[in-house]
Amino acid sequence: MNAPMRSFLSLLTSGCLLFLMAAPPSIGVVRSSGDFQVDGATVSGNATLFEGSTVQTAAAQSKIQWSSGAAIVLAPNSRAQVYKDRVEAATLRISPADTHTIAQVLTQDSNHVSISAVQGLVDVRNGAGVLVATVRPGLALAFSTQAGGAATATKMSGCLGMKNGHYLLIDDTTGVTVELQGSEVAKNNGHQVEITGSMIPGATPPAGASQVVQVVTINSVGARCNIPGGAAVAGAAGGHTLVYVIVGGVAVAGTLIGLGISGTFSSKPAASVK
Repeated sequence: MNAPMRSFLSLLTSGCLLFLMAAPPSIGVVRSSGDFQVDGATVSGNATLFEGSTVQTAAAQSKIQWSSGAAIVLAPNSRAQVYKDRVEAATLRISPADTHTIAQVLTQDSNHVSISAVQGLVDVRNGAGVLVATVRPGLALAFSTQAGGAATATKMSGCLGMKNGHYLLIDDTTGVTVELQGSEVAKNNGHQVEITGSMIPGATPPAGASQVVQVVTINSVGARCNIPGGAAVAGAAGGHTLVYVIVGGVAVAGTLIGLGISGTFSSKPAASVK
C-alpha cells in the first residue's frame, strides 16, 4: 500500500473515532402510536433520546422509557424536556423514584402540570431542587408553579410530631416532610394541624425533611396522631376529595383516582389549581 493511501486510511480511521467519541450517549427511547416531535422534528413510531431532548406530543400519548427501565407516559398535547434521571415540565423536575416506576405527565400550559402514578413513586421538585411532592400509586396531583408569586410560600396539613428534637410535619397530600419552627408549634405537637408560613432559605433541614418552615399560623384540626420512625400514620386525603396545599412556592391539588385494571391512564388532568 502506497504512502498516500495509508495516510488517507489513517485520517479516515481517526475521523471515525473522533465522531464516535463526540457522539452523546443515548438515555432511552420514546414511543408512540402517532406523530410527535423531538427537538422540533416530527417523528412517527419511536426515537432515541439524548440528554436534554425535548418531546412534544400531539393527538397521541408518548411513552418515555429510560435505559434503566423507568417510564413516564407523556399525555397528548404535552411537552417535557428529558434528562437521564428526570423530565422537566413547567419548571418542575419530575423523577422516577426507582427503575420500576410508571407514571403519567400532562402539561396543561407553561404553569400547570398534572402527574399520576400507577406503579412506584414519583418525586417532584421545584426549580430550586426542593422536594414539593412524592406522588404515590393511585394518586393524581395537579401542580401550579404560580403560588402567589412567592417561591417560599407554604400551606400544609398533616400530622405534627417530634423526632430527635425537631418538630416535623408530614403533609397528607404531598407526602413531604418539613421541619416547623415558631412559637406556637410545640403546643400542637401530636395533633393533625393546618399551617401557613414560609420556607427559610438556606436553612438546613434535619434528616428526613426537605425544608425548614417558619410558621405564621397553625391550627389543630383533628385527633391526636404520631409519627413513629418519622413516617406519618395519617394517610392521604380521602378519595375524590380536593386538597389544596402550597409547598416550596408550588400550589398542589390532590385527589385519589380510579385507575383502569390495565394500568392505562386517562388524558384528563387531576383537579386544576388556579
